[in-house]
Amino acid sequence: MKITWLGQSGYIFESESTRLLLDPFYSDVVEHRFGFKRLQYPNIPIEDLRPDGILITHDHIDHFDPISLPIIHRNYPDIPVIGPQSVVDMAKKHDFNSTVLRLMAPGDSTNLGSFRITATIAHHSDPFSLGFIIQAEQKNIYYSGDTLYDENLYGDIASLTTEKINTVFIVINGKLGNMNVEEAVHLTSRIKPDLAIPMHYGMFTENTENPELFVQGLAEHHIHSMAPEPGKTYTI
Repeated sequence: MKITWLGQSGYIFESESTRLLLDPFYSDVVEHRFGFKRLQYPNIPIEDLRPDGILITHDHIDHFDPISLPIIHRNYPDIPVIGPQSVVDMAKKHDFNSTVLRLMAPGDSTNLGSFRITATIAHHSDPFSLGFIIQAEQKNIYYSGDTLYDENLYGDIASLTTEKINTVFIVINGKLGNMNVEEAVHLTSRIKPDLAIPMHYGMFTENTENPELFVQGLAEHHIHSMAPEPGKTYTI
C-alpha cells in the first residue's frame, strides 16, 4: 500500500487501483477565520488527486475544508464522500450531490474498491467525530481522526477487529481536543503496531508538536515510527 501525506491529517492511501482521500485541507480558511497562518501547503494539485473515495472524520474546517472540499467534489462529483452525521450535514449545506454521501457511525463498515473501512469512536468537540480502521492488502490500519485520549479507547478499537493492527496514524498536537504526544505514545504502545505515524502537526505555529518526541517515545517501546515529508509517497 502507498501513502502520501498532504499535511495536518490529510492523506492519500492507495491500494491496487483504489485511491482513498482522507481529510484533505487545502485552503487558508483557518487564517481567514482565526488568524492562524499555514506553514505548509499540499504540493499535489486538486486535479491530480483522482480519488475513488473521500473519507472525512468530522466537520472542523481543517478536516472538512469548506473552501477546498466543495472544489474537490465538483472535480469528482460521482466519488463517494464518507463520514459521520456532522459531515453529511455539512456536505448538504455546501450542495454536495446527496447520492454520493455515505453516513457512518462507530461500528459501521463499508467497502470502497480495495478498502474495507470500519468507523471507530473518537472523543472530540464534534460529538459525531470518527476514527477509522482501514483494511487492504492484508494490512490493518488505525487512523485516529481527532480525539482526546480515553482509557476505553484501546478497548473500543480492539473490539472492532480480530486482526493485528499493523499501522497507526495518530494525532499528537495536544491542543483543541486532541491527545498530546505522551498520550499518543501510550495508546500506540498498547496497540503494538509494526509502524506508527504521527498526525496533526506542522501546519500552524499555534497548534503543533515536535513529531520526533513521538518517534523517540515509541523507540523506547521498540516500535518503529516515522515522521513523513509532505507530498512524499511511502510504501507501508
